[in-house]
Amino acid sequence: LYRDYTEEALKDEEEEFLLLFKKIIGKPRWIQRFWIRRILNKESFSLVSPTGVGKTTFGLITSLFFLKRNKKSFVIVPTTLLLLQCVENLKNFLKKLGMEDKINGEGREVVVFYHGRLKKEEKERVRKGIKEGNYNILLTTTQFLTKNFNLISDKVFDFIFVDDVDSVLKRSRNVDKILALMGFKKKGKEWYGSTNSILVVSTATAKKGKSTLLFRKLLNFDVGSSFSTLRNIEDVLVSNNGIETIENILKLMGDGGIIYARSLEDVEKYYNLLKRKFKIGIITSTKKKDYERFKNGELDYLIGTTYYYGLLVRGLDIPQRIKYTVFIGAPVIKAIYEHLTPKMIKMIFLSAKKYKELKRYPKTPEELKNLIKEGEIKSDLEDIILTDDGVIFPDIRTYIQASGRASRLTLKGITKGASFLIESDQRIARSFVKKAEYFDIVFNDIKDVDFVKLKEEIERSRREGGESDDIIKPTLFIVESPTKAKAIARFFGKPGIKIFNGSIVYEIPTERHILLITASLGHLVDLTVDKSFFGVEVKEDFIPIYSSIKRCRVCGYQFTKESKVCPRCDSKDIDDARTRIKNLRKLAYETGNVIIGTDPDSEGEKISWDVKNLLGDSVNIKRAEFHEVTPKAIKEALMNLREIDENLVKAQIVRRIEDRWIGFSLSQKLWEVFKTKNLSAGRVQTPVLGWIIDGEKKFKEKRPVTLIPELELEVDGKISDKPEIYVKVELIGEKEETIPPPPPYTTDEMLKDAARILRLPVKDTMKLAQDLFESGLITYHRTDSTYVSDRGIKIAKEFLGADFKGRKWGKVGAHECIRPTKPWDRYALQKMIYSEVLYIEGITEKHLSLYNLIFNRFMASQCKDIRIKIKNYRIQFDSKILNDERIVLTEGRAFELLRNVKVKKELPPGKLKVGVKLVKKPLGYPLSQADVIRNMKEKGLGRPSTYSTIVEKLFLRKYIVERKSWLFSTRVGRKVWKFLTENFQDFVSEERTRILFEKMDRVERGEISFEDVLREVYIETKEVIK
Repeated sequence: LYRDYTEEALKDEEEEFLLLFKKIIGKPRWIQRFWIRRILNKESFSLVSPTGVGKTTFGLITSLFFLKRNKKSFVIVPTTLLLLQCVENLKNFLKKLGMEDKINGEGREVVVFYHGRLKKEEKERVRKGIKEGNYNILLTTTQFLTKNFNLISDKVFDFIFVDDVDSVLKRSRNVDKILALMGFKKKGKEWYGSTNSILVVSTATAKKGKSTLLFRKLLNFDVGSSFSTLRNIEDVLVSNNGIETIENILKLMGDGGIIYARSLEDVEKYYNLLKRKFKIGIITSTKKKDYERFKNGELDYLIGTTYYYGLLVRGLDIPQRIKYTVFIGAPVIKAIYEHLTPKMIKMIFLSAKKYKELKRYPKTPEELKNLIKEGEIKSDLEDIILTDDGVIFPDIRTYIQASGRASRLTLKGITKGASFLIESDQRIARSFVKKAEYFDIVFNDIKDVDFVKLKEEIERSRREGGESDDIIKPTLFIVESPTKAKAIARFFGKPGIKIFNGSIVYEIPTERHILLITASLGHLVDLTVDKSFFGVEVKEDFIPIYSSIKRCRVCGYQFTKESKVCPRCDSKDIDDARTRIKNLRKLAYETGNVIIGTDPDSEGEKISWDVKNLLGDSVNIKRAEFHEVTPKAIKEALMNLREIDENLVKAQIVRRIEDRWIGFSLSQKLWEVFKTKNLSAGRVQTPVLGWIIDGEKKFKEKRPVTLIPELELEVDGKISDKPEIYVKVELIGEKEETIPPPPPYTTDEMLKDAARILRLPVKDTMKLAQDLFESGLITYHRTDSTYVSDRGIKIAKEFLGADFKGRKWGKVGAHECIRPTKPWDRYALQKMIYSEVLYIEGITEKHLSLYNLIFNRFMASQCKDIRIKIKNYRIQFDSKILNDERIVLTEGRAFELLRNVKVKKELPPGKLKVGVKLVKKPLGYPLSQADVIRNMKEKGLGRPSTYSTIVEKLFLRKYIVERKSWLFSTRVGRKVWKFLTENFQDFVSEERTRILFEKMDRVERGEISFEDVLREVYIETKEVIK
């Protein structure tokens, strides 16, 4: 592939911008350099960054960069105070650049600023200059857009910088005005046109509103939100809410505390009680002056309400000043029964432990109250409180947002804070703590807090590092799927969004990175078909020749040939991976750092290797490996980056080339003989087809069997000509034993049970499992390991309680078993999704059924042994004696979860008259998809990542069909199998295939050379071609 994107064209401009930066304030940080590259690429974007990075300074310097090109900039700030600071900064910057300081004078100006405090004469003069456009940089407050837009309505600015987007978004018309200043036109309600202007805005703290959707539609970015779930907080539970307790916490912790109360009345009450002893300020919707006094150090504490969109909950970002929070009463939402919404009712219902047993679903508040009165769910709730008057919901989101004021992401990392939750109502405290656990928040009792140590840790996190530290780096994070990209972004807050040629990029700050998360959509390149030896150049070495993957959007056909037309249906609607490659190169150039987080197997490693090669050597590229998509796993992966494992890559290259060579060479033989190109062959699919054909043969052969339904017995052969016989039943022994539960799922076992129990085809199961993995609900689903990690053990222990035994099921290796990532069964999971603890889209009943299967199997594997009672009977009829040992009783949580042991009824001793029935049964049965998977695992053919693909290929080529969950070969399938086994038995035999797969595994472990294996396969392939 040729290089589609290069930074060469921007190098001179970047050097000029960097030199400007250095002259004014010094060398730019990583994040500022990233923004510079975006500006030079003419992108509009939202500034996603930690506190203290210098966003306002960046906006001012960028306006000076445009000034040097004689272009116009418009800088919008929220307050007059900040405007005057910006004016002073611009004066200093111009002086450092040796440029003429012409600000708000007569004639042609460099900078013009306007605010309400200007004298009348100066206002008129400045307004006239603004209208005439005699300036390069216009600096105003947000109020200017509202009151004086007519002065600039005919202007188009090259660069617009909005320093506080919240103040702009308060009025939807402001968004319209900014778009007009960029050159867009509006006709009726619709905007149209294009622009060469650039808009840069800060992230939002308040609700964004629908008007910001225009930014996404016209400028390909979303404003994003400053809401972050990053927190380093010690959460402390306090049961005594007396004023002495509050005073004691303030004295022990010192200055820097934010106090929250539930109501304005409580705020006033505690403010008046505390102001006698402490330098405390009050913040309400009408009283905000104390904010600046606290910020400047005149006050040590602030008190306000826990209103979600209030200043104290969302608007404070002062890491050096705010060190801890105190909640006088846990944040809650109260609703009387008459005002309950349908969503609230469903949440209550889903929270009940008896949810599975309840037959009635309460559709109205009246029905819900009746259920409560009947005692069916009132005592059954853990995280919601039902009272005689109404319902109390713990408001965890407000708690997270408000307590997060004490732990902020800065250039030195994330600061530590503390949060004291004072709640005297034990029911509310218990419910709140339980709900907090869903968000991985664990409360400590105040009695266990070492205040001296805690205070020192909080202070140290604000001292460590220096101003020169530059640890927060913009980093492109590449995963396979959009679902996974979105899930990871949501772990850290509400991400900003950029759209590049159809590729969505989520932008979010983490402790060490500003992550730009996007999806490769799987493989980007594959072997070409029309060059060299089936896509491989053969000389002394073997050189694969790759081309971008194309997919027809009409018929779904995938190909690598350089063509803009689908070879199958002639459609020109083609998705070429080259577009995504170009997007990734652009993003890699802008960030300078890349992390590749593809799936943790050899196929994922190969995608990582491809991406690394496509991006080139000019960027720093690392690999992140995670086996579950959870916040903890992602954070650990980002802290433990590694290089790409080339042995895994080599093994995957061998698998792909072997599949191509043998598959193409055998397929061409089939095309020649059968005169159609709709046929294909491969090493594994041929033996598998043979197993299905053998299963059919056994199904056609019958054997006589006598059924005795009353005794649950089946006897080979014919035992009587009569429809009823007498039998003598004698109990000859009984015993009690324990048996261990089965291990957790591997891929083959999961596919087998999903087919047997849920009647799911292999292809569907793998797709559902992929969705569950990417949504963060299960661990990686392509695995042949039953090993359970410490994290898995912890999850099982939390769910099972007294029934927990705990088993590792093997030694630690590259992979783990398939297990849930949370101690939530199917019903708890539904509640978490519905109550938006989890943000998961597109979960269906089939997803939940497969999740339930995985969850139950894993939890059963961690239970105590199953207790069984066995009875041994001697059964005599005519001259025959039959010993029958049967399980008659089973106990244990593992059995309750799985129902995996067949229990038969006890037999009454003595002489019985029973009915008999002679039937014909087949010697064997056709294979199911589950049987095929089991055979592949047992015989060493295929791998967890290929089980599904092999079965799919047989269906695709119409070699097999499925009837009542059984697989049958077609006439074409039998003919193909006969031809291949008669002419190419050595190449498609089970033994040869197994040996080759073992060699590929040895390549993966670095034990043998991949070139030697390829040479062996090459010689084989040449034999086939002959």
